[in-house]
Amino acid sequence: MPLKLILDTNTIVSAFFWEENEAELFRKIEEGRAELCITIEILKEVEEVIKRPKFNEVMKKAVSTPDQIMQKISSLSHLIIAPKLNTKLCRDEKDNKFLECAESAKADYIVSGDEDLLSLKEYKGIPIVRTLEVLQLVE
Repeated sequence: MPLKLILDTNTIVSAFFWEENEAELFRKIEEGRAELCITIEILKEVEEVIKRPKFNEVMKKAVSTPDQIMQKISSLSHLIIAPKLNTKLCRDEKDNKFLECAESAKADYIVSGDEDLLSLKEYKGIPIVRTLEVLQLVE
């Protein structure tokens, strides 16, 4: 059974723009070795981020348009409908969407490089880890 993963926005964006651990993890998802679970809120944030002017140059090198990237993410993801949490769980409340998604998806891991999320260590028994940690489990 593949691991169910929630990737934060920076992890997803990094997978498309830089050839590092995040890109490797996304390849594992493409190969079916892990499942990417995502909500509409996370998709919207990813789209907003990749369309920022600061990514114009890196987008050209990626030989993809924002729409192509969003299409690929959508096609590889399991869309989760997650109820909003009414409590402030994360130092950065915008990060609650990853916890909501993880809980609703019954995810195995939340993958992040964000200290606001990593500082929690886990949420309702779901470990919050860096990309390299989960990559070693998917190998």
